[in-house]
Amino acid sequence: MKKTILTLTAVLILCNTLFATGQRPERIIYNSKEFSLFTDPLESLFTEGNPRPAKLFGYACTASRRGYIATWEINNGKLFLIKIVAGDCSAEPADLDVSSIFKKPLPVEATWYSGVLRIPRGKLLKFINAGYASVYEEELLLTIKNGILVKEEIKKNSRPD
Repeated sequence: MKKTILTLTAVLILCNTLFATGQRPERIIYNSKEFSLFTDPLESLFTEGNPRPAKLFGYACTASRRGYIATWEINNGKLFLIKIVAGDCSAEPADLDVSSIFKKPLPVEATWYSGVLRIPRGKLLKFINAGYASVYEEELLLTIKNGILVKEEIKKNSRPD
């Protein structure tokens, strides 16, 4: 029993370590400027009834667990997916054909997405090698409801301990 518990503990620690890597951010164009995006809006499209197409995205590397990097744009108050490339960390990114998901070419209005888009800005205050956990001087937070921009706010951050 003790050996089983130690083995299970080792597996959990290994899994936690494997998925603690900082992620390559998405991109977003907002007010004619391009920024990093610390949110993955496309992931909310995938559910149990609509699984993410592993054959299309796969698993590229620990710094891009999504298997892709998407570029978004807010245009006339609406969120659009305008480009998506393979997230393979060892190769030049190649455009992905997502017509099997959307049944039409990009750009696609992201009406499925509701949530807050996090756009880091300013100096890096603290690097945290886990997902999008690094802390920057400020974050531009864009609240989206069914693909429509409904709120914009700026969050000022201080250097964490």
